[in-house]
Amino acid sequence: MKKICFVTATRAEYGLLKWLMKEVEKSKEFELQVVVTGAHLLKEHGHTIDNIREDGFNINEIVDVKLETTSKEAIAESMGRMSQLFSHAFSRLSPNYVVVLGDRYELLPIVNTAFVMCVPIIHISGGDVTEGAIDNGIRNAVTMLSEYHFPGTRNSAENINRMRGSNKNIWPVGELGLDSFYREPLMNREELADNLNLDVKCDWVLFTFHPETKESLDYNFSAVKNTIALLSDIKNTQVVATYSNADYGGNAINDYLEGISKQFPEKIRVIPSLGNRRYLSFMKQVKFIIGNSSSGIVEAPFLGISVVNIGDRQKGRHLCNNIIQTVADKKSVKVAIEKALNSSRCSKDYYWGEGHTAERIIEILKKEL
Repeated sequence: MKKICFVTATRAEYGLLKWLMKEVEKSKEFELQVVVTGAHLLKEHGHTIDNIREDGFNINEIVDVKLETTSKEAIAESMGRMSQLFSHAFSRLSPNYVVVLGDRYELLPIVNTAFVMCVPIIHISGGDVTEGAIDNGIRNAVTMLSEYHFPGTRNSAENINRMRGSNKNIWPVGELGLDSFYREPLMNREELADNLNLDVKCDWVLFTFHPETKESLDYNFSAVKNTIALLSDIKNTQVVATYSNADYGGNAINDYLEGISKQFPEKIRVIPSLGNRRYLSFMKQVKFIIGNSSSGIVEAPFLGISVVNIGDRQKGRHLCNNIIQTVADKKSVKVAIEKALNSSRCSKDYYWGEGHTAERIIEILKKEL
């Protein structure tokens, strides 16, 4: 059996990889290996390694680099430690293939190490464009080091073809995150209200804002502060805010959200990580989504949910008709929120896929590997 090693560093990434991991785990052709690192190990980000264990996966290696996000220098130092520790992890595990997803900065030392150690890399969700974040360069670098490619769309597949000068080993399969809407037993509105201590009669809003990594801390903090102030003024509405990710500036945003939630406990709930099941369940029940998370761009169109997308973090990605794009100043965000409040449910859009992506990938892997 060939050993396929999945590396996950964040809650969002794991939520997308989970169903493919299960397909590999139950296959007769492959042995699943799981390596956990990065923000999964941080209490301030929900210690989401616990979610992986709760889903029944055996974790083969925990690579704790003591991730530090207080400065860009600290992040770079963490990446250096990651290169060193992953060389030892890959040496012990001897994987035949390494699977990574997306564009997080943690991927650079991981794929660099695998590449130098001659372990073929399988990259999922390459070929996208996000001009407003350093993720764009990281994603493309991972693409150039990877041997097998599973982009979400045909446009992304064409981008990979242009970058690499070859269409070999490129299969557009749809985005993995959509599989959860078929495979995850989602919670209903009453269950969510009880679980999150919300009023079932109120409108709900989901807020997630990650730092724009090409902008200043002041810009990011101002965007969050202005948005929360506007959301707080909406009557008969409760807001669930999830933590920002482990980019530089994320901790400052999270501290601010915690402080606001203590001032307005009936209005704003702050949850470090909802976990995949609660997150998708809540997404289905909201009046609208606001922030700059990729889930608003990719998963929300599949549900027909209105999304206020703030700033340039997702700039360059295809925007479906449910997306209300706005710059980050308070006046513009207010106009976008009013539009979302007055809009009815959008029609579902299948640009990013129709689900069942994990099944497509595993069949291709069985044939090609």
